Amino acid sequence: MAKKFGFITSAFIKICLINFISMFGQSMTNTLIPKFADSLGAAPLIVGVVTSSFSISALLIKPFSGPAIDSFNKKYVLLMANLFIAIAYYGYSISSSVQTIIIFRLLHGFGLGFTVIACLTLVSEAVPDSKLTSGIAVFSIAAAVAQAIGPGLGLALSRQFGYRLTFQIGMSVMLIAAFAVLALDNSKKSNVPFKVSYKNIYAKEALIPAIIMFFLAAVYVNINSYLVLYAMEVNVTNIGLFYTVNAIVLLISRPIIGRLSDRFGVIRVLPLAIVFYGISLVMISYSNSIERFILAAVISAFGYGACQPIIQSLCMKSVTRDRRGSASATSYYGTDLGYLIGPLLSGIVIERFGYAIMFRTIPLMLVFPLLIFFLYIDKLNAIDMKSRRDNLIIPDLSITDSFEK
Repeated sequence: MAKKFGFITSAFIKICLINFISMFGQSMTNTLIPKFADSLGAAPLIVGVVTSSFSISALLIKPFSGPAIDSFNKKYVLLMANLFIAIAYYGYSISSSVQTIIIFRLLHGFGLGFTVIACLTLVSEAVPDSKLTSGIAVFSIAAAVAQAIGPGLGLALSRQFGYRLTFQIGMSVMLIAAFAVLALDNSKKSNVPFKVSYKNIYAKEALIPAIIMFFLAAVYVNINSYLVLYAMEVNVTNIGLFYTVNAIVLLISRPIIGRLSDRFGVIRVLPLAIVFYGISLVMISYSNSIERFILAAVISAFGYGACQPIIQSLCMKSVTRDRRGSASATSYYGTDLGYLIGPLLSGIVIERFGYAIMFRTIPLMLVFPLLIFFLYIDKLNAIDMKSRRDNLIIPDLSITDSFEK
């Protein structure tokens, strides 16, 4: 099978399935956090604080999680991290105040500080460098499928059974994800000693892609933080369809974009994806019916849905394989900082001008990643081209040949 598909091996399939279960549990419950905080009387800015608070602990733990993943058995690191997230979900179910939610959001962030890095590192080890963008794009389909099912199901369950039982169902899913990790083969013993220093808590080679990721994430997080509340304001009740349609389109767009990036290079794909991303957010700001939201969801799948695997693959390609835990951590430094700052800035805008104006103006932040991209285009292209040369890539005749051969 590995020969037939180029990179799809049993190890790759296992980590994709584990990632799917984990992302399903998270997508089912994370959409509810803003609504749950709102139901407890939180103002928009406080909703932003609740939503983004997990990023604080995720950031604080990453100086340790990157080196730990490079040094210790990734299988057991991932197991423990998923258990922490399960405990956080149980905590949500017993919370009766915004302060309590924030406490368990911090625990949630602690677990995420390990899970996302461990999964991305395991995938990068299971996929040849020459197929890395394609591999990460296909890997991210697990998250897309979970996103297609999770948010709508979570919203439906919360309407039927309430927030607390829905969070406990999410906890059960995370427990399944935790014990599914035991099916992974033991990762090879690393020769890298565990040591926390400025040299291994981040990969300076991946810094530019991580900065780009910061701005992209600071914008994207507002969809998870405020879209449901905005839909309530404009009387659109079935907003779960936005997430479902977005995820379904991602199933199509990500493998194609991954293949295009591997074949032609990321510098020809990333700028256009950022532009699509901005257009989708402006469309959201003018939406007052589910049909308009769905159209925005389709365009968003070719925006942020394309940007994320490209940036992650650049971070992985910028370092040697034994430092990919640190490179993955660097990528998520950008993501977590964006997730921390984005909702706070947007919450201030919402309190003064409303949800529509926020979604209409927040795309202005995308000017910064475009400027950074063009300022460092030679460096980013060098990272991409070096990886392709090192692996003796032969240009493909079809963007879908890895699925057809």
